[in-house]
Amino acid sequence: MTIKNKRYSLMLEKFKTIPFNGKLYVFCLIRKKYCLLTKEEVVRQQLISYLIKNRGYNVNEIYVEFKYSIHNMTNKIDIIVFKKKRPFIIVECKSNDVNISYKYFDQILKYYLIIKSKYLVLTNGIKNIIFGFQNNANDIEFFKKIPKNS
Repeated sequence: MTIKNKRYSLMLEKFKTIPFNGKLYVFCLIRKKYCLLTKEEVVRQQLISYLIKNRGYNVNEIYVEFKYSIHNMTNKIDIIVFKKKRPFIIVECKSNDVNISYKYFDQILKYYLIIKSKYLVLTNGIKNIIFGFQNNANDIEFFKKIPKNS
């Protein structure tokens, strides 16, 4: 399988990929398996790599497609980082051809209402919105980068 988008081709050079049945799969360090390579999966793998290599998070602290249930409905959070066994960062990934809009902002806020992480990240691999709630969730603070693991 060939990748027509040059941007994706360059990004994928740092990931372990294999073709299978005419489709491309990428190895996910967190899930420990090959996953179908979609545009959203490219963004997810980029962010996982960034969290580990640039922000100092451990593979054991990161969960992908984290399932939780509420009112008999199961939801999946794209990426969640735990720190001291508590939710620390929730990440919602979109493909890079998706414009980040209020619709997705609402989606990640719904996760926050249940999970209560310290930080939230909404990304399409090009645009990143990183924020957290302060003063008992009365104020929103925006950040330029995902906080480092300290």
